[in-house]
Amino acid sequence: MLATERRFSDRTELLRQVAIEAGSLALAYFEKGTTPSWEKYPGHPVTEADIESDKLIRDRLMTAYPDYGWLSEETALSRQTQLQDVVWCVDPIDGTRAFMSGQPWWCIGVAVIEYGQPVAGVVHAPVLGETYVAERGRGATLNDEPIHASSCAQEEGCRMIASESMLNHPAWRLPWPDMHLARPKPNATLLRMCWVATGQWDATLALWRKSDWDLAAGSIIVSEAGGVASTHLGEPFIFNRSEPAQRSLIAAGKHLQPLLVERVKGVRLPDPNWTVRPYDKTEITERKPMADMPEAKQLLHLVLGGELKDVRGVEFEDLSKIDFVGAFPNYKAAYDAWKNAAQRTVDNAEMRYFILHAHRLLDPETGSHHHV
Repeated sequence: MLATERRFSDRTELLRQVAIEAGSLALAYFEKGTTPSWEKYPGHPVTEADIESDKLIRDRLMTAYPDYGWLSEETALSRQTQLQDVVWCVDPIDGTRAFMSGQPWWCIGVAVIEYGQPVAGVVHAPVLGETYVAERGRGATLNDEPIHASSCAQEEGCRMIASESMLNHPAWRLPWPDMHLARPKPNATLLRMCWVATGQWDATLALWRKSDWDLAAGSIIVSEAGGVASTHLGEPFIFNRSEPAQRSLIAAGKHLQPLLVERVKGVRLPDPNWTVRPYDKTEITERKPMADMPEAKQLLHLVLGGELKDVRGVEFEDLSKIDFVGAFPNYKAAYDAWKNAAQRTVDNAEMRYFILHAHRLLDPETGSHHHV
């Protein structure tokens, strides 16, 4: 028992204690069955339990290590955090939709990031009774028992956590082989990664933007269990950049991961850090929509989408069926509309939405070009 207790450093043990404490707080809300909730912005629900869990974790961790930066789903992104070498990265409840619907697949995720890389992480799933802990160079555990990613070395027959509609899409150059798919697919990305770390599942795949707090704790748990977590291009994650997000996720055992990368690397997904963040969050998530940021002049942004002929390109299947979401005077408003539309089709790879920034208008009657 003494060896188990001393497996990890005091800082990692603090992470474990705080995650369990936050889990107990969230579980009390969960067991009531009715937790106040609202949209922090379109398509992104938040509950009172998320906010209270975030407050508890921040108070405990920042009191113990006040010089660290703070990066959390429910609190502000700040330049000060980005300048810090060591940062707490927190998802107070990963799987909020599952939490709200009374399903057990939600968890608390906390991690320490040093120079862009996670060095310790804890994922605690109170309803499932699962607590995952990992620290760089010290391995990973589930409920104090060592865990190891699978040694699966082939796609056919592997155990995969991913969207069936995405895998079955006809645009794939090579159809996916038969695999054992998770049904139901857990809502929380961190849980999916942890299940890969145990070897219970061989891989999880998400061809969709993921925030740092969705991945940080899970990535150190996967890697310390002998697996690999990366983007779908095989890129290692770099956390706490100007936009705290990654383009996609593959987590798998070390033999299977390169096979999956080879299969999906042709899918074009932007690096979130190639774009400009549309807005900064308020200091604390509020129970009202965020106000538009002032613009020096009106700009024209069009949000539209439709079914693509090929998930690797931008050619629409049928132009007559384009979904025109709307025209917006600033990027923030357009981004909110795009995010809301895109979230509805997150598991349908063929449906994609885009923001078109129109900088020049042509008047056919006069031939004049108007810059906007």
